[in-house]
Amino acid sequence: MKTQPTRRAVLRSALATAVLSTAVLTAGPALTAQAAPNDPISRADVIARAQNWMDRNIQYSQTGTATGPDGVYSWRRDCSGFVSMALKLGPTGLSAPNTTALAGSTYSSGISKANMKAGDYLVDAGNHVVLFHKWANTDHTQFWLYEESNPTDDMNHRIANLSTYAGYVARRADNIRD
Repeated sequence: MKTQPTRRAVLRSALATAVLSTAVLTAGPALTAQAAPNDPISRADVIARAQNWMDRNIQYSQTGTATGPDGVYSWRRDCSGFVSMALKLGPTGLSAPNTTALAGSTYSSGISKANMKAGDYLVDAGNHVVLFHKWANTDHTQFWLYEESNPTDDMNHRIANLSTYAGYVARRADNIRD
């Protein structure tokens, strides 16, 4: 004679299955892990992060911070903080790399301006940095850039003449992955 499980046994079994399922789902690192600063990043992700600040119209500030798209980390709201955010460079917060650090070899390598690709940047140490988006013409004399400019202009996505950036050096972040 076959006996029917009690209601309590059915509930215990369902609870055990739910607990086991939750443990399996939360154990997977890909489901909950946030990419940390300085982790590898694709060019598409760099541009998406830049566009996120553009869409949110993050206001320029050398003393304030704003979060990146994931809302986990924040960066200074000036030109170098913006480029550091787009590239997901650390340290974060007000200690984000400045233009001098971005111009050095700690975070990037020098490249020729002719070889710039989405996510590369142009920097004038101690002055300003802009994020390269794409070429605006086939002669490679104009390009689209993203920048956190100044308190008057804030976020920009615009076409610029490469000749305007003659004193700048082109850099490629070490964590960029093609």
